[in-house]
Amino acid sequence: MENIEFLPESVRRQRASRGRRVRAGWMLGACLLAMAALTFVRHHRIARARADGDRLAERARTLKAQAAMLGPLERQMADLLIKKRIDDELGGRTDCTAILAELCRVVPASLALVSLDLQAVEVTQTSGGDASRQWSARPVVSGGGRSSVVVRRVQLVITGLAPSDVDVANFIGQLSASCLFEDVNMGYARTVDFGGRMAREFRASCYLVN
Repeated sequence: MENIEFLPESVRRQRASRGRRVRAGWMLGACLLAMAALTFVRHHRIARARADGDRLAERARTLKAQAAMLGPLERQMADLLIKKRIDDELGGRTDCTAILAELCRVVPASLALVSLDLQAVEVTQTSGGDASRQWSARPVVSGGGRSSVVVRRVQLVITGLAPSDVDVANFIGQLSASCLFEDVNMGYARTVDFGGRMAREFRASCYLVN
């Protein structure tokens, strides 16, 4: 059955025009919503990109500061390696000024020192000794079930002249009582001619306290 339209042509055109405007309005609204959503997403991405950029800039500043510190740290590392090698070879840190000051304190006025010799020597200590305070030590296998270690010690060898054996003995006693020296041993004492007078030449050795 065919529908017959009785409305005038002008009314039909108005209805068609109204329908087109409604559809255009819906399409415009959908476009506006889509543009708003796209703008929101874009702003969110821009904000996240800015945050990432700020973090990267902060990391770049941190890396730049660390790179600036790398040179001094490398120099400090080189100095420490040199000090470690000296400690390993010498067996400890030696303050020559302190040694001379202590010798000036303990040497009697009647005694004259001829020579001072500092050298690093290897000393074997058994397990009963206090090897933990040594600067450089390595284990050694010994017989009888006893363990020992070889440590590097700084040895001071002193050669001097004294009027008599009493002066030598007093000096050895003062040297043994010093907190800077230990294991004081008498090497020899002999009579020599010094400037037309008889004197006692002696040699003593000791270790520096680490």
